[in-house]
Amino acid sequence: MARDPVGLVHAVRDEAVAFFAALESVPPQAVTACRGWTAHEVIAHLASGADALANQIEAHLEHKSIPEFGSWEQREPRYRAIEDDRLRGRLVQAEQRMSACFDELLKASAETVIEQVGFGFPVGELVLHMRQEFAVHLWDLVGDNAETAALLGQPELLGHSVRMLSRPLLANGLQRDPNPKAPLSVRVRCDGHPDLQVTVQDGAGQIGLVLPAEPAEMTAADPAARLLLVWGRRVPDSRRMRSNLPLDVLLRVQTILAGY
Repeated sequence: MARDPVGLVHAVRDEAVAFFAALESVPPQAVTACRGWTAHEVIAHLASGADALANQIEAHLEHKSIPEFGSWEQREPRYRAIEDDRLRGRLVQAEQRMSACFDELLKASAETVIEQVGFGFPVGELVLHMRQEFAVHLWDLVGDNAETAALLGQPELLGHSVRMLSRPLLANGLQRDPNPKAPLSVRVRCDGHPDLQVTVQDGAGQIGLVLPAEPAEMTAADPAARLLLVWGRRVPDSRRMRSNLPLDVLLRVQTILAGY
């Protein structure tokens, strides 16, 4: 890993507490920046994932059979059916259980991998994943402000996406690639940070972080805008993302970076 996440479990609370505070002013029917989801669906997504992780880790710690994590389609419908006020309380409880479980696992090592828990990530990466989930979905609820910029701008979140999520983050977009047979290599620069490189070769895609060494085809004004690009979001302020790409190539990059 790029940095040792021991102790960063407490930062999950930073992202989660910010999310909970934002919910106070967001009605359940609010249409979010996560395509097709209202605030209620976002809450159901986070609650079901946090509960599933807590259930698995508690079973592991108690030396019991570890339940399946399950797909979104399996987990989330019953959460969406919960009345919204109760669902919000369920999310708070699920996050608290999950964070307590993370604390227990981190006492051993952030590098520990429990194959049946979550996505088979090391514990430290699971922590980063849930931090990122709360941060990105906070932006989905409320958009740009100083808090979302600070949370999304944390370099360890982009690092996690590059290390662990390159394939799923590109899977949907590659299915709609308008020019799948053509190779692609695009650098997205953010001053003071490694370049983000997006590549496609023979229909397969990858994102990575590389040292700035040549002119970049795209430039992000801040790290939050670049993370949102990777997750298929579009910042509303056009000045934060600039491109020197031909029209068709920019459209291709935006199509490929579609998020989940």
